[in-house]
Amino acid sequence: MLTMDYRMVDVLNADQLEVDDLIGFADEVVKIISKEPLSNGFSLVIENEFGEKDLIEILDSDQFELFILE
Repeated sequence: MLTMDYRMVDVLNADQLEVDDLIGFADEVVKIISKEPLSNGFSLVIENEFGEKDLIEILDSDQFELFILE
């Protein structure tokens, strides 16, 4: 089984997120596939380590932990 080790390196505001960032979301680390602006935040397509994608909406005021692979 493949296990990935992540290290938290920063906390970013919603407007600082970029495509390919690894962020903490819902008790797991996910990769941002795309980011589109909304009137009060952003729409993100995220992908978990199993390749499952999801569309989420976040607010401008949200903050996320940024991770890197070790």
